[in-house]
Amino acid sequence: MLLPAIAGAQGHALTAAQIVALVKTASQLKIDAGVASAGLDPKTHPYVNVRGVPEGEYVGGYLMGDDANDGKLAGGVKVLAIPLESGGSGGIFTQILFARSGDHPYAYVGAIGSGGHLEVRISDGEIVATLPYYGANDPNCCPSKRIVQAYAVRGGKLVKISEKTFPMATPRPERSHF
Repeated sequence: MLLPAIAGAQGHALTAAQIVALVKTASQLKIDAGVASAGLDPKTHPYVNVRGVPEGEYVGGYLMGDDANDGKLAGGVKVLAIPLESGGSGGIFTQILFARSGDHPYAYVGAIGSGGHLEVRISDGEIVATLPYYGANDPNCCPSKRIVQAYAVRGGKLVKISEKTFPMATPRPERSHF
């Protein structure tokens, strides 16, 4: 059973204010008012740091509650994934996840991080993260592979249950009509 985090966050779709309030309840997350927002309203899109991560890992960004997605896991646990926008060309480096069971409020369960361009969705009863894998000679535009990770919520914590790497589809060259 998940621990209660915020009493007002019981609905399917949360407002920006409810998402900010939810983040404020999680001791593992810290809103950093000292980081200037990249043209975003700091009341609805504050900068959030994830605490307790290994040294050197980048896990923070502007809270993008508008782009949050939710779904239900196979066991009936409802999950909310909220992206943290980096403000740079790498887009989303981190997504923070909250979960709830039954009528309990959402509680923070963990974060998924990457080197950028992270997509997290909840579909078919699973949390699925897709992120690029850059080989030694890959330019920033064009990773040679993608990593697909599956996660579950167990004991109130986010747990990685599988990871697979796939080659990126290579575009076929266009034929010249000359």
